[in-house]
Order: sequence, then structure tokens, then C-alpha cells
Amino acid sequence: QPIDVPGDRDFALGALKRGFAALCLEQRSFGERAERAQKSVAKNSKCHDAAAHAMMLGRTLIGERVWDVDRAIDYLETRPEIDRSRLGVMGNSGGGTTSLFAAAMLERLRFAMPSCYFCSFRASIMSLYHCICNYVPGLFQVAEMADVLGLFSPRPVVVVAGLEDNIFPIEAARSEFERLKEIYAAAGAADKCRLVVGPEGHRFYADLAWPQLIGLLA
Repeated sequence: QPIDVPGDRDFALGALKRGFAALCLEQRSFGERAERAQKSVAKNSKCHDAAAHAMMLGRTLIGERVWDVDRAIDYLETRPEIDRSRLGVMGNSGGGTTSLFAAAMLERLRFAMPSCYFCSFRASIMSLYHCICNYVPGLFQVAEMADVLGLFSPRPVVVVAGLEDNIFPIEAARSEFERLKEIYAAAGAADKCRLVVGPEGHRFYADLAWPQLIGLLA
């Protein structure tokens, strides 16, 4: 029996239907990679312990998750059926966070589609409750989110947002995207940066987002 996955979060199947090979990572702190030794007391976060421990070790959970993406790329490069020149990253919510920072940091990625994360830091994680895994010490002193994703320019990016996303407000997402467009324009790639806004909340919008990405890669 097929599993009903709400909000178009069946990313691998969505990729395969559109001709992309897909590798799904179990993000740290979820599923089989959840905390096993320490009893969790954080009511609203699966990531609290891992994020706090990473900081004590001089790291961040975001950085460790990006490291996992980098290792996944190492594996994909061993597969003869994979086109190494067309490797990309996508994800929703916490996966959107990892996708955005992986895009900023990993040169082997050629396209990105972060969903339900791109906004301004000021209007989202600096103004509303968010899991501790979203925070990078000192980052807000030097950069806003467009500056981070702007490091990916001039490579193609599709930013996906929800009109009713109550933790990444759409007004700030739109205004921050205008800043991202300026960065892409300065890199001579104004046409490689697109925003897709779905009509609902904190979810992916496959039928709206995929055609935009495929158009950029054509």
C-alpha cells in the first residue's frame, strides 16, 4: 500500500517522477538518528540535546547536517549512473534549513530548492519561537539570510514559501528575496533566482516548484 505523505513531502518520489535520481538523508535528531542515550525533556524540539552538545564541541547542528550532505555527495560520486555535474539539494522546513546552508557552503552542488525556511532572520528565528537547531552563534552580527544564500550565486535556486506559514512570515520572505535577487543580479544571474509561493502554510508545493526548477535547468 502506498503511504499517504501530506504536503507534497514525498520528495524522493517527486524527484523520480520528474527524472531526477534521489538520495534521502535521515537528518540528525530524527528517526533512527534521534538521541538514544539521554532522556529528552525539551517539549517542542527533537534537536535540543544534539544542538546543545554540538555547541559545547565548538560546532553547530546545522554545520553537522551540512557535513552529512557533503558526505552524501561523496557517495553519489561513486555511482556511475549519477551525473555529477547536476547534483542538487532540496528539503522542507528543517530540510530547507539544511538545503540553504549546504548550498551556501558546498561547491559541488549545482542547484538548490529550499522550502519553508527562507525568510529574514530578523522576522523568523530572531522574532518567533524556533528549535535551537536553527541558530548559528554570531551569524546575525554579519549576515542576513539573503547574504547566506547569496553565496550560492550564480547557481540556480528556487525558493519555496507558504503564504500562510506562521513561523516564516511571507512578507519578510518576499522582502528578503528582493535582496537575494539583487545579489544574483550583481553576479550576472538575475534569471537564475526564483520565488514560489504556495497558497497554504508550512509545506512543500511540488506542482508549483518543480516546473520552476526544471525551467532553470533546461
